[in-house]
Parts: sequence; structure tokens; C-alpha cells
Amino acid sequence: MGTLDPSAAGPAAAAAGDPSPSAAMAAPAGGASVTARARDALVELGVRAAAGRFRPLLGVHTFDPAVASGYRRSAVMILLAPPDGKGPAGAELFLVQRSPHLRDHPGQIALPGGRVDDDDPDEAGAALRETHEEIGLPPQYVEVLGQLPPVMVPVSRFVVTPVLGWTTRPDLCAEVDPGEVLHTIRVPVDALLDPAERATVRIRDHRSAGFRTSSGWVWGFTGNLLDHLFTELGWTREWDRDREVLMDYDPVRRLATPRPPA
Repeated sequence: MGTLDPSAAGPAAAAAGDPSPSAAMAAPAGGASVTARARDALVELGVRAAAGRFRPLLGVHTFDPAVASGYRRSAVMILLAPPDGKGPAGAELFLVQRSPHLRDHPGQIALPGGRVDDDDPDEAGAALRETHEEIGLPPQYVEVLGQLPPVMVPVSRFVVTPVLGWTTRPDLCAEVDPGEVLHTIRVPVDALLDPAERATVRIRDHRSAGFRTSSGWVWGFTGNLLDHLFTELGWTREWDRDREVLMDYDPVRRLATPRPPA
């Protein structure tokens, strides 16, 4: 599937003239209409980004073309789906638990994605391929709604393009390659946005936005990207950014684990 053409975006594009996050929608809650609005909000975000009206992710992730030339190109898929009927209403997000044996970001909870290969047509194509490889969802069942501006991940020297995706066939997902991904995590956006499940994750002197899931904390680049995404969508609920979760880093295993309470 190609990136959505703003001229063909329909009703969603009509509201995209307002670049403010609040123009997208309120925090997801309740019913099929909210699920439809979640998709429309992604469409609007993609239109804003294509028109240069998306506020970029700053700080350590600020895109610098001069530095990016020495980084590896990669892409991640921000994939939403209607709820499975078991969790809260609203859209659900796909994450993966990375294998602890990987060279880059081992053991972390992340978005599906990876390096752009030479035979990938573009970043969206790479994100579709990686999504298929990591969670088993064939590309023809992912609707690409747009993409966000590239961001930097200095610790692994990646320049990452976030791709916005939507699927109505999450039932086709399957555990694929345990050597790369331990398992797929499907979490309601409502649950991620619960202020009780939010914190600032600190490893040494490094801090990032955090989201607690049943499989552990989302932190680092993925935490910062999702925090920024939800803010731009107007979905974020106020949470205590002064609350910290401390993690210890094992330099041999290259894994970070939450520090036990004192």
C-alpha cells in the first residue's frame, strides 16, 4: 500500500488545516466511532507531516542532515488496529519484545521495524517488510496512512522514519522469529495513556518517557516517540513527569532492568 495522497484523504483531510494536536481528537474512549476517529486522526497526522506542519521530535532525537549521512537508515511501523473485544474501547497498538541476543536495543519493547535494505523501495516498504517478518502480518493487510519526519537514535546510529499504519486483520498476526522477536504485544492505547502507568525512566543520567505494559516498560527512543506522537494527536492525559523509574544497565549483557524498590 502506498502513502496516502492528501488530495484523496477525504473528510479527514478537511480538518488537517489546523496543525494543533487538539484538532485531531480527544483521548480515545468508547465505541466503534472512536475507533474510526483513531484512524482518521492518523490520516490527519500524516497529512500534517507531509505538509511540513508536524512538530518534530527534539532533544537527543533532533534530526540533523549533516549527522544523518553517517547513520543507518531504518523505519518503524506505528501500527494501530480496532480493539479485539477483550480490552477497553478504542484503538490498539502493536509492539514487540526484542530478543535479548540482538546487537541493537536487546530485550527492549519496541515498535516493529528495522534497517532499510537495498531492495526495499523506500522507508514505508521497509516498515511493511519488517512488520511482516516480526509479527507475521502480510503487507497487503496494512494500510499505510503516511509517515512522520525522520528522527535520530544516536546510541545505535540509526536515522528512523516512523510510518503510520492501520490494519483490520490483526488476527493474521503470528509469532514468527524468536531469534529476533520474543513475542508480539498488543496493547490498548487507553491503557498506555493511563497516568498510573506513566513515568520517566532513568538509566544513569539518561531519561526518557516511559509506558508500563504487562511485559515491562517501554522506554528510550520508543518511549519518547510514542510520548510525542500521542501529544501531537491530542491524546495524552496529564501524568507526573517527576515520577521516576530507575533501571540498572548490565554492560556485558547490554540489558536494562528495573531496579528493585529500596
